[in-house]
Amino acid sequence: MLKARFLFYPVYLLIFLFLVDSIFRIPYIQTLAKIDLTAVNYKAKSDFLEKLLKEKPGVNSPKTKKIMLILGSSRLLYFDYDELVSFYPDWEIYNLSSAVTTPAYYDFQLTKILDAGIKPDLVIMETDPNQFNQNSVFKSSNLTYSFDLGYVLSNLSLFGKDHVSFYLGRKLFAVGTYKPYIDQMWKNYKNPYLDNVLGMHQSTYDYIISHNGNGLSPIDNYMEKDSNALLLTSHRTLDWLFASYQRSNMQFGFYEKILNRLQEEKIKAVIVWPLSSPDFESLMEKESLVKTWETEIDSITKDHNYSILKLKHDPSYNCNAYADGGHVAKDCYRSLMRSILLEYFRRYEPNRL
Repeated sequence: MLKARFLFYPVYLLIFLFLVDSIFRIPYIQTLAKIDLTAVNYKAKSDFLEKLLKEKPGVNSPKTKKIMLILGSSRLLYFDYDELVSFYPDWEIYNLSSAVTTPAYYDFQLTKILDAGIKPDLVIMETDPNQFNQNSVFKSSNLTYSFDLGYVLSNLSLFGKDHVSFYLGRKLFAVGTYKPYIDQMWKNYKNPYLDNVLGMHQSTYDYIISHNGNGLSPIDNYMEKDSNALLLTSHRTLDWLFASYQRSNMQFGFYEKILNRLQEEKIKAVIVWPLSSPDFESLMEKESLVKTWETEIDSITKDHNYSILKLKHDPSYNCNAYADGGHVAKDCYRSLMRSILLEYFRRYEPNRL
């Protein structure tokens, strides 16, 4: 029996590895391993979605206002909650946007909402060519921080074995997401501003939960006034977004799945292609892949009796303030929501214009 003891060594090793991995499930340790706000934003959005599913607005309580869902990226994340309440008193607006998102992420949220019996009067959904890039950061953003096992398995044919394996690996082992780089963790621990960082994390989380999902902007009302900086960040953003671009069959599949569900449920929708700085838009115009994507996405959307609001062609949208080359400043969100609701009235309630 003693001679066979070595047969248990792999079991001991596995237990040890799981014990070490459990350390990286402690929130404070996770912060030291990954100090940016990405995980915080996704955690807040996940908890906010669960809050919505428990409250079931319009189901568990009488519907006193129209319900609007916003599904987008960081470019639809920072609406001013107080302004929305003040300017649009007839609407209860829930913002489920997060940084670097895709149709798969939108479908996950929309599926949960509709399956819970919550029926929005309007769905705002962002679209953009990078969301359909197979070589985007989808794995390290949406697939790492969102979805649940039931949803992933029920969409196995769309996700594919590679993405499902990646998802399971990240869910089973925390160190897949929170890398145990001890030297960097020690630097973060010794950072004199660590308490401020932790405070910012908590403030961001609390703000999202208490403000219907709208994000707390880290730069608030900042506007970039240096034209050279706008050009530089436009080039940098484009290089990051479109490096090794390859059409994603998966994301087109999820996009069509969303449109099919909206059509089946007879839900009104405004699909919006946001606007970036003139430098960024000019660079985009030169990309043949953008034109190819636009032709295809227009065709798919039209086949489902929807259309895309392209802010670059919308005369009702007028704003010229930018946080960087790829993002409008918060001041532009007022014009953005006006354009969206004007499009809603043009399509669905023209008698009220």
